[in-house]
Amino acid sequence: MDIVAYEATADLERPWALDVATWLENGQAPGSNQPVEVVTTEIGEAYRLARQTDPGFRLQDAGERAIRDWLVDSLPEVGGPALVIYEDKKMPKLIQREQLTDIVVIATTRAMLAFAEERGLIASAEDVWNTIIERAAGASPSRDIRVVHPTRTP
Repeated sequence: MDIVAYEATADLERPWALDVATWLENGQAPGSNQPVEVVTTEIGEAYRLARQTDPGFRLQDAGERAIRDWLVDSLPEVGGPALVIYEDKKMPKLIQREQLTDIVVIATTRAMLAFAEERGLIASAEDVWNTIIERAAGASPSRDIRVVHPTRTP
């Protein structure tokens, strides 16, 4: 989603922002062997325009809103499966309420870090999580690790 990409890369001083920006750029390059698609959304375009006028402009929960809108409005047409990494505790209920459980897998950030550690992609999920908590304003210090698979209830 454009708004999520923008939120993650707007301030390159934030932890991992430059890494994410590089990954997005490489993934969107023609012929990339690891393609990344960034979906354009109304809220993302509005946010981009507002930030051009007022760089200090902030829109509460813009990324979460765009994800929810896309999941409900577009994913059933596009098809799945889709993976949603979430912190918003409302997400499992939203997936269930909108009857998307057959095409969406959701996981907390901590679950994804545990998965990355198990696969040898990162050395320590706990170290990365602690860095996130230290550096990322608004990150939930919750130790909740959950993955909700399609057709299973949270």
